[in-house]
Amino acid sequence: MKLSIKRFGHRGSSCLYQRMNCEWFAMDLISLKTKMEKYHPVVRGPVEWSPRTASVMVVLYVANENIFVLMTLRSKHLKIHPGEMSFPGGRYEDGDGDLLSTALRETKEEIGLELDDVLINATLPVVTTLTGYEVTPYVAILQTLPRIGELSDEVESIFEIPLIELLSTKQRNLSGKARESKYVYWYGANCVWGASAKILREIECLRSL
Repeated sequence: MKLSIKRFGHRGSSCLYQRMNCEWFAMDLISLKTKMEKYHPVVRGPVEWSPRTASVMVVLYVANENIFVLMTLRSKHLKIHPGEMSFPGGRYEDGDGDLLSTALRETKEEIGLELDDVLINATLPVVTTLTGYEVTPYVAILQTLPRIGELSDEVESIFEIPLIELLSTKQRNLSGKARESKYVYWYGANCVWGASAKILREIECLRSL
């Protein structure tokens, strides 16, 4: 069984401090949820099949004094974006019916996390890549720590990252891949760029409204 979860920001503290912080982050996440549902409600509909149509799942939750986001590190043997940070997701398949089903299926296949569609809170704007993919991001805001299962061969590791700390690492993309995303984010030595960075930037903008 392949299971590699990296947890950061899960630390001990006094009970009072922990309770106050949890309450603050819970309110912040509720505010973000309200904004997402207002500006980007869940969209489901027929899909015109294309080999470059895809969707991903952004999972947010409060635990141990922080808001966390789940991200994966893609396996190094993959032909597309090997060894890069991403959200669980993948290409639309005919049997999916809609892109939300794609994101739910891929999340279960990649990280063993099974989500009910009623837990999905938002459909963020479609992001495009230089390779021509159109990626639809869905957001699930959970009240409890998600139960991660077995990782697929496509996933090297899964990271539980403090969202606000991740957003604070934003930098201008000065690399040769600047056309792919205006900004990049950093998680240790791992650069989050491209479609994933665009999604994080959208979340950052929603928090600031």
